[in-house]
Amino acid sequence: MGLFGFGKKKHKASDEDAAAQESDETQAKDADSTEAEDAQAADAAEAPADEAQDAAADEDVAAEADADDADDIDLTQGPWDYDDEGIDPDDDDRYISFGSMFLPLVEGLTIRAKRSQDPQSPSPLESITVQLGDGAIEIVPFAAPKTLGLWDDMSDELLDANKSAKVQEGRFGDEVMLPVAVKGKTMMTRIVGVDGPRWLLRGIFTGDAADGESDNKKALEDYFAQIIVRRGDAPLAPRDIIPILPPKTAAQRRADAAAAAKAAKKKSEIKDDTDVPQSYDQSHKVQTTLRRGPMFSEMR
Repeated sequence: MGLFGFGKKKHKASDEDAAAQESDETQAKDADSTEAEDAQAADAAEAPADEAQDAAADEDVAAEADADDADDIDLTQGPWDYDDEGIDPDDDDRYISFGSMFLPLVEGLTIRAKRSQDPQSPSPLESITVQLGDGAIEIVPFAAPKTLGLWDDMSDELLDANKSAKVQEGRFGDEVMLPVAVKGKTMMTRIVGVDGPRWLLRGIFTGDAADGESDNKKALEDYFAQIIVRRGDAPLAPRDIIPILPPKTAAQRRADAAAAAKAAKKKSEIKDDTDVPQSYDQSHKVQTTLRRGPMFSEMR
């Protein structure tokens, strides 16, 4: 009996221990489960934040790429307008200014300016010619209406004036192929026109830049496409040459800008410096002189 009782008691204790152990294990599992659920919930909460950060980072990268693209303009896709976004030739050493045009400085090219023979012309220079080897291009900027381009009318006039002329599609749109007699020889010229905001830039290609597929032709076309036109606010009739001025390098333009700023500052200081007594003295002296005139006359 004693053994049975002992044994039964021991068994009961064993059951209690097992139950306690099972309860501990259940609590541990519940705790592990809770921790796992909390971790999953935290991960789920962090995921949108991480995704938002990644999206923001992607947007920043895209914005930086767009900014880089804006700074890296392919200038051979012009001609350009002075006010186009991303265009700033004033302080660019790669450009020489002729007032209404900024022309790129390219090694191996020769730039010549032709003076105007018309005393009534507002432009000191008539045209600019850029030569490369046996090819050349003559460049002239014209004023144009606000709403309509000029090239369609000008090209039609060229075709009407010379029955040997023809139109062909080229890099700059409709181009006029025009044979010209020079010193008893007939030479082919190619005339292109690009309409901009209130301006037309005309280029006359000659030599091996007029026809064919020479390297000079492509190089001079790239050159023409990099020109920047500045129309300005001066009132000009359509087809007037936008004044072509003597050339200035970027260093000269910077010096002119600094001198203009200094002069403006000095003028502002003089305007603000108003000394009333000095003004009164000057006025008094003038009046005294005028009054004494008749006195001397009477004495005579």
